[in-house]
Order: sequence, then structure tokens, then C-alpha cells
Amino acid sequence: MPDQDERAPAGKPAAGAGAPGSLRWVAELINTRSARFGTDKIGTPALLASWLLDRHLLRTGVPVTTDEHHRTVRLREGLRALAALNNTRPAEADRGRGSNPPRRGPGGSALADLAGLARRLPLVLDIDGPRPRLMPLSRGTADTVLASMVAAVAESVASGTWRRLKVCNDPDCRWAYYDQSRNRSRAWCSMAACGNRAKARAFRSRAR
Repeated sequence: MPDQDERAPAGKPAAGAGAPGSLRWVAELINTRSARFGTDKIGTPALLASWLLDRHLLRTGVPVTTDEHHRTVRLREGLRALAALNNTRPAEADRGRGSNPPRRGPGGSALADLAGLARRLPLVLDIDGPRPRLMPLSRGTADTVLASMVAAVAESVASGTWRRLKVCNDPDCRWAYYDQSRNRSRAWCSMAACGNRAKARAFRSRAR
């Protein structure tokens, strides 16, 4: 059970809840910043080091540099924008397979930044384990964790779980969640919170 500081804001699922394997860390990284509450769990290099250490993603005593912290924040927002592309209706997403994902709109610059960062976080194919897998080229640093996040996205795409990692449709929320609905139709991180707010806004708009 996570402690109080690690719990999601009221009405929202816990960060990474339901996401399988390493995809959980991707969701948790995205949710280190809460747009609605204006909080950031990795707002400084020291906070990032503590966050990584708490999850056993970084060894004790390994420092996080200012540049690594900056790259982590950029990666987080790029991953948020990338996951937001999964919010299209499943049928629309299936029709769009094979084409390049859109790069325009609110998340376009974050996606372009993510593409640039991914090129600086090289991965290698590890064939020494029970199955081939992508691994970071460097070891033991914060950048190693970032490369692992990129690898987690690639692996989840291959396993078919990536399409279920979404970002809440509420523009004031943008919380990442794992959509476990049968037809991948969930639009909000929480129906009780963001879903009801969206319905109330739509009702007021129609009533005008």
C-alpha cells in the first residue's frame, strides 16, 4: 500500500494502477505532475533522485544531475503527449494504423521533443536473458532509467498493451491511467471526478 504522499489525488486511480510490467513506471512518471493540484513530485534533482530511489530504479548514492533532471521532465511531458494519442476512439485508431501519428496540436512540440530525447537515450538488444529485449546502453544513472522508459513503451506496443495507456480527456487534469475497459472506450481517469465534471460542462453548454 503506498503511503499518503504516493496516493493519487482524491477521486483518481493510483498512479500506474493496472498497467502491466514496466508500463507502470511510465504511468507513474507521467503522474508525478498534477495539473489540477499544481504539484510536482520530481520538481528538483534531489526530489527526482528520491523518487527513483523509492522505486529501486536508482542505486543509493547515485546523484541526479541538473541536465538529467531537465531531460526527465521533458521525457515526462513527451510521454504524456504520446499516451494522449491513445485517447482516440478504438475504431479510429485501428483505421489509422500504419500512418504517422499526428504531430500538430497541443502535444506536438512535446512529441517532437520526445523524439529528439529518444535518439539520445540509446538502447541495445540484450539476447543473454530468457528472451531478447531492449536494454539501455548505459548503466546506473538517471539516464538509464529514462532509456528504460523508452524501452517499456516499445515493449508494450509489441505486447498490445500500449493502446490502453491514456491521458484523461479533462484538459485541467491530464492524469495518466490504464484503460481496462473491454473496448478501450474509457475517456476519463475517473468517472466520479473528471467524467462528472465533463458531463456537467456539456449540460451547461447545451442549456445556454
